[in-house]
Amino acid sequence: MLAETQVPEQVDSLQRGLEILRLFDGRQALLSNSEIAGRLGLSRGTVAKLVSTLLAFDFLREDASGAYEPHAACLALGRVVKRGLPVVQAAAPLMRQFSEQFGVHVSLMTRDRLQMLVLEHCVPVGQESLGLGSGALVPIACSASGRAYLWAQKPALQAELIDALKHAGHEGAYRFMPGVYAAFQELEETGFCFLASPVTRHSSSIAVPLHEGGAPDHVLAAMSVGASDAQRKLREEVGPRLLQLSAQISRDLDRLAA
Repeated sequence: MLAETQVPEQVDSLQRGLEILRLFDGRQALLSNSEIAGRLGLSRGTVAKLVSTLLAFDFLREDASGAYEPHAACLALGRVVKRGLPVVQAAAPLMRQFSEQFGVHVSLMTRDRLQMLVLEHCVPVGQESLGLGSGALVPIACSASGRAYLWAQKPALQAELIDALKHAGHEGAYRFMPGVYAAFQELEETGFCFLASPVTRHSSSIAVPLHEGGAPDHVLAAMSVGASDAQRKLREEVGPRLLQLSAQISRDLDRLAA
């Protein structure tokens, strides 16, 4: 299943160590040995051995309470990855300009299993990040970015992902599926989809696929926080301009690839 990709001839201990690192998603800063064991269905003894290796190589560190959090080696890898992604290089300067011009948060996201992973996040001056910095994860089924990503995929992959979401019961996917299909209709009509309160009660977001040739791997999302007229502004003003931004980034990526 897409949620649990299997690699031929994979090294079991390496896979388990990577699964431990995947548990830290920006919203989960600290995890104890027993919490890791419970979430992965492993014995505490097995987790202790894996964690010991990750500690030795600076992928995890132990805090004063005995819980664990990501350490410097993770940060180093993340920075290398970001620097090497053409889509981030092309999008980041334009996202910063867009964020300041319209006073909205702007995120560049891609799929990671059954969630959307933030690659780059721009915050207007004077506003808080809301925990959506690079590396943060949001559920596909109940986020504007996830719904835009699903809509843009080829029918076979789209059906496979929707089936995986239902099978996993991820974040109550069945409850959110009517909203997913409503977003598909809005995307067909306008090219973007809107969602109220994706992060906080007073926030609204809008998302568009980023077309880089073939089925899109990335999505642009804009979020407004606190404005009473956020829905109108996002749909009437930000949405059309976000589509233009997506097209511009796509053209820049084409030039970089030429």
